[in-house]
Amino acid sequence: MAAQLASSSTPVQAAPFEAFFREHFGRVFGLLYRVTGNAQDAEDLSQELFLGLSRRQPPVWDSPTASSWLWKAATHMALNELRSTRRRRAREERATVQDSPLRFLSESDGDPANSLLRRERQQTVHAALRRLKPQEAALLLARHSGLSYAEVAAALDLNPASVGTLLSRAEQRFKDVYQAQETSDDH
Repeated sequence: MAAQLASSSTPVQAAPFEAFFREHFGRVFGLLYRVTGNAQDAEDLSQELFLGLSRRQPPVWDSPTASSWLWKAATHMALNELRSTRRRRAREERATVQDSPLRFLSESDGDPANSLLRRERQQTVHAALRRLKPQEAALLLARHSGLSYAEVAAALDLNPASVGTLLSRAEQRFKDVYQAQETSDDH
């Protein structure tokens, strides 16, 4: 992938971009994987992000704010993916009857009950993230992707002193939304 992206650049830019790509691809992929829950989708989105980055002029990856720009772009891409997934699911639900949980049992490998529970939890987490304000979801995604408070602040253009408070509020809001969903699912 890095070679493909680097080959679309001029030779002078290929080495710095490839180094930037190798340094950041894993974390970007990790963020997008946590959002999509699917390795192929996360890889496609990661490649799309880096391909767009490789074509930017002047080269963004050479600037001191490159990693901040990258995290902001990855976070926006993750949020856009959540929104498009929500819209696609709504269209699919309107078009057909919602899939039966028994279908998931036949597709799973391993323990069917655990597989079904894991999938339901993932769907509940994704639904809860979609119900948060974009900044709250971005904060949670960035922090739980392994970024430090300083990196979260830089990526989201926040005051570093406010990241802890904002993150705490976002976590509480997520818990409230998640628990409300689980309560409504039980009834």
